[in-house]
Amino acid sequence: MVNKWEHYFQQVFNNGKYHKLIISFFAFFIYANTTLNQFCVDDSIVITKNEYVTKGFSGIPNILNKDTFRGFFKKEGKDKLVSGGRYRPLTLVAFAILYQCVGANPFMFHLLCIICFILLCNFIYLVLLQLFRNQKLVSPIALAFLSTLFFVGHPIHTECVANIKGLDEVAALLFSILSFHFILNWCENNRPFHLMLSMVFLFLGLMSKENTISFLVLIPFATILFYKTSMGKTFKIFSALLLPVLIFLLIRGSILGWNPVEGISGELMNNPFLKFTNGKYVSMNLGERIGTISYTLVRYIGLLFIPHPLTSDYYPKHIVMHTMSSPISILGFLGYISFIIMGMIQLKRNQIISFSIFLYLIPLFIVSNLVFSVGTLMGERFLFMSSLGFCILLAYVLLKYLNKTQVLWFSSIILFLYSVKTIARNMDWKDDRTIIFTDVKTSSNSAKINNAAGAVLLEDVMKDRESKASQVSLERAIKYLKKALEIHPKYFDANRLLGNAYFFKKEYSQAIAYYSEVLKYLPGDEESLTNLNITYREYARQLGMEQNNPTLAIEYLNKALVLEPNDQLTLNLLGVAYGTLSNYPKALEYFNRVLQLAPNSADSYFNLYLTYSNSGDKQKAAEFLMKAQNLDPNILSKYQGVK
Repeated sequence: MVNKWEHYFQQVFNNGKYHKLIISFFAFFIYANTTLNQFCVDDSIVITKNEYVTKGFSGIPNILNKDTFRGFFKKEGKDKLVSGGRYRPLTLVAFAILYQCVGANPFMFHLLCIICFILLCNFIYLVLLQLFRNQKLVSPIALAFLSTLFFVGHPIHTECVANIKGLDEVAALLFSILSFHFILNWCENNRPFHLMLSMVFLFLGLMSKENTISFLVLIPFATILFYKTSMGKTFKIFSALLLPVLIFLLIRGSILGWNPVEGISGELMNNPFLKFTNGKYVSMNLGERIGTISYTLVRYIGLLFIPHPLTSDYYPKHIVMHTMSSPISILGFLGYISFIIMGMIQLKRNQIISFSIFLYLIPLFIVSNLVFSVGTLMGERFLFMSSLGFCILLAYVLLKYLNKTQVLWFSSIILFLYSVKTIARNMDWKDDRTIIFTDVKTSSNSAKINNAAGAVLLEDVMKDRESKASQVSLERAIKYLKKALEIHPKYFDANRLLGNAYFFKKEYSQAIAYYSEVLKYLPGDEESLTNLNITYREYARQLGMEQNNPTLAIEYLNKALVLEPNDQLTLNLLGVAYGTLSNYPKALEYFNRVLQLAPNSADSYFNLYLTYSNSGDKQKAAEFLMKAQNLDPNILSKYQGVK
């Protein structure tokens, strides 16, 4: 029996003839169901609602010379909501080209993500083969193959592969690995062309996402460990790779500015290191910031070992603030210090362990919030690069400390569990509704996802406001939005959406309160101003027509008129209200203003006819009735019974 399993081991792990085919098939198999998905959440930022991407080829120049978020926000300044801005044009260029060719076809965009992921996994396998070929501790080919299979299957990657926007992470690692591959080729053959290719690919990686910069350190580090390159050769590698980094930073700085922490936001959803104290947000102190980061670093380790539950949302307060005295923060701090020490100790003893540790730590350091804020406390996508170090270490431990039969069984169980979780999680990314209502159960204390759930439900209400189902959706939306405000009291999006919700309920005084709360802090917010204007008007209509209180109605109509002086509906309602109070001169004033704005409106002439008629001026009334009938011969039947 042992010989039989050893034979299987030899066939599967040490015979590399079909490894690339197995890797490709496995990657396609576990992500094939994503091709059934629609565009989802942040896909709107980089594809469907990005004005540059949807222009196709003609939008590419703007993609290359502006912040990545500019095409979505469309206004100067809004694209700088995240500290330092974002410059990741390469995947947006790819999306623009694909959009030009196939339009808003999610199948093709998901297929592109799968193809890129398959390419990435195959090149990971090739690079690991190159790195480990002279290792004697375990079979190099088995280590490269098993490490790659673990990377292919790990469910933590679903956010990057199942979510189209995550292609920036896939592309960044793909080009980094290609750069790695050609540096290793150059170490073996000294061909300058390979060194040049490595520089080009590192630049493309940086244009995909900034965390590619971690390979500026990792690649020379690996050549020292595994190729024993001299100081001179290592310096040449570092210098060659530094050039595309400097070029990228020059381009980025010229477009976004030179301060990577410029414009640190006071909005919790863009700067999670804030706390609510005495009615306002203030920055966490250093101990609270480091304590919270230490906690997230522990969570990252947990997700690598047990990738459940997964969520797209780690915004406050799904992750709560921790101080450095928190036991789990202390554990995280000491644990990561231990990793660094272990990595240093193993530099000469065991290069595989040392490389795995630093391959995990260095990319994670960049996105950990230790250097600068990345806009959220943590995210599964931030583990995409670092997880490769974990996968190598996991494969090494199995191959080193288990016999061949045990390796086959344990790796098969792990890959089976990974596959089941990945395929199931892919379905959560089907569309906005599915991912939001799945993840709001996991991230129930996140202000952002509660707000998103409320927004989705309000979209349902807008389709059919009168049905019972819509009323249920409306109450659910209010519940989610109030929870978002409970978590984040100054959440302007939630206030605005609650205003919309109460508008739909026709509880206009409540709607006015929520819109006013936004405008207290954002006095120029166009959406809130527009909504407040409409709400004033509709509240006035309700006061006048349903509650028979034209005096109070006029008060709110005048408030609406301040916001929009030429709004015909408001002017018309003011005319009606003053007419109800028998203040005919005022009624005529407002109806005449409507007539100036809409000189061909039969309704305007008819309102003047009614006012003159009620005031006793029959001659004028007849004159305006004739003008109304000339424009609309059926005007009398339309207003039958109106006086």
